[in-house]
Amino acid sequence: MKQELIHIEQCGFLSTIQDEGRKGYLQYGVAKGGAMDNYSMQLANLLTGNEFNAPVLEITQSPHQFQFVTDALVAFAGGGLQPVVNEKELPLFQCLLIPKGTMIELKKQIPGFRLYMAVAGGFEAELFLNSSSTNLLVQAGGFKGRPLKKGDTLHQQQPLTSFQKNLMKVLQSGTELQFNFNNNYIQQPTIRVIKGAEWNDLTHVSQQQLFQSPFSITPQSSRMGIRLKGAAITTNRPCDIISSPVTQGTVQLTSSGELIILMADAQTVGGYPRILQVAASDLRVLAQKKPGDAIQFQLVSLREAEEALIHQMKTLQMMKETIQK
Repeated sequence: MKQELIHIEQCGFLSTIQDEGRKGYLQYGVAKGGAMDNYSMQLANLLTGNEFNAPVLEITQSPHQFQFVTDALVAFAGGGLQPVVNEKELPLFQCLLIPKGTMIELKKQIPGFRLYMAVAGGFEAELFLNSSSTNLLVQAGGFKGRPLKKGDTLHQQQPLTSFQKNLMKVLQSGTELQFNFNNNYIQQPTIRVIKGAEWNDLTHVSQQQLFQSPFSITPQSSRMGIRLKGAAITTNRPCDIISSPVTQGTVQLTSSGELIILMADAQTVGGYPRILQVAASDLRVLAQKKPGDAIQFQLVSLREAEEALIHQMKTLQMMKETIQK
């Protein structure tokens, strides 16, 4: 019997169990899914001594309340909500010892939109196509293939490693483990992009408008795609194209002149022009934007986009080495 971890006493409108998502199934029409802010998910896991891909909670900005039914090592990363225990704010980006019986409230809003909570050992989750991430479309993976709700009980996936047991002993002694992490990306307005496959179909004026004026996130946004409001973008020919491959970060231009940035749960093909592609390193920035927030596109070269991703990956690896020392 797996160890019980937390009872959900209050749950917001969309919180799910996620990992890095499903790899190798796009050709079959299955979305990759996984955490919207993969960086924060991995960081929260690192802080608790988990592997990068252990299942975590992705908590969308709305009121939540969790009660721990056993002692646990916990870390929060990302943004959107401030964890509070007995009116005391808990730090983000730090490994914490949460005693049995503790009630954590997530109600105070802070910059960002999605908070990631990792526990040592990971959350027990249903495996679907080699991933524990929740696929809401087919209702598989995660916790019964659905968002969490009041009354749910979450269990620990794996027993603690010797490293995690030692980590718990250190925290039980009263020692705090603090690491210096830069989370400035949470409020970063700039989104780096490269030219998409149908870039040359845009009018010259529209090509300029994309980088001269900001776009705002609309309430119609979701885990499938972020919809933008801003200058109307036009093409030199009809917007509909033969359905072609798309991926997370593809910026589509609809027939009405609006933009949609495809995200974690997006389809695998689309019939709208693919005018831009978001640099993979900045998907974490988009994941932390909520309706009403503004973004500004910045055109970069493919090499610059690759270097930004490599830098991000190296940063995580350095953090892992620092934490495990």
